[in-house]
Amino acid sequence: MSDLLIRNIKPKLKRQLVERAKKHGQSLSAEAQEILQRGLAIPPAERNLGEWLYSLVDEKHRGDDLVFEVPGGDIDPPDFK
Repeated sequence: MSDLLIRNIKPKLKRQLVERAKKHGQSLSAEAQEILQRGLAIPPAERNLGEWLYSLVDEKHRGDDLVFEVPGGDIDPPDFK
């Protein structure tokens, strides 16, 4: 692996990064790498938003349908007649 040195970071930006790393329970370096990876994952212009959002979901969590569970059992749809 290689290293990356970023100079002249504003104190507020570094403080935000440190706080975010603490919140996520990881090192400053790991947090910065994650932010860079997410930033570089911006979809190319030829890709639509739906495909990009789908690509952000890990394969193990993907499905071919969306199921919403309604608490309280089956409910008949309203009759607007």
